[in-house]
Amino acid sequence: MLGAALLLAPLGACTSVPPVDYARPYPKELPAGQTVDVQVFRRSKTLDFTNTTASPLGPGTIWLNRRFSRPLTQPIGVGQSVALPLREFRDEFGDPFREGGFWASDIPDALVLCQVEQPISGGGEDSKPVIIGLVTVQSFADE
Repeated sequence: MLGAALLLAPLGACTSVPPVDYARPYPKELPAGQTVDVQVFRRSKTLDFTNTTASPLGPGTIWLNRRFSRPLTQPIGVGQSVALPLREFRDEFGDPFREGGFWASDIPDALVLCQVEQPISGGGEDSKPVIIGLVTVQSFADE
């Protein structure tokens, strides 16, 4: 019995990705809103964009490829630029977005879809959030 425990102990210790409390499945039941003219660029380690709309984005959740998410705890103001670390985006199982880079052992994930899940402005407490599309300009990292 002790031998089996010693064999299994390293398996739990091999993970280098800390767990997060926001890992969840993509909310397929939410209505799709408009696609706004915010251009998203996938850099080697970050997701970069500037809020070029006339209203703040978030707070809410930003989704990549309808799989990986990361909370937006603070709204992104009009004209504000952000660079979000790709390693912070997780899927429902806690697996991170593969960002790539020179030392990466796995093929990096391509970025094909970027969306923001946020409450409908002016909606009541019972209103569901809506999924807002962003424009993906660069889907692969520059190495």
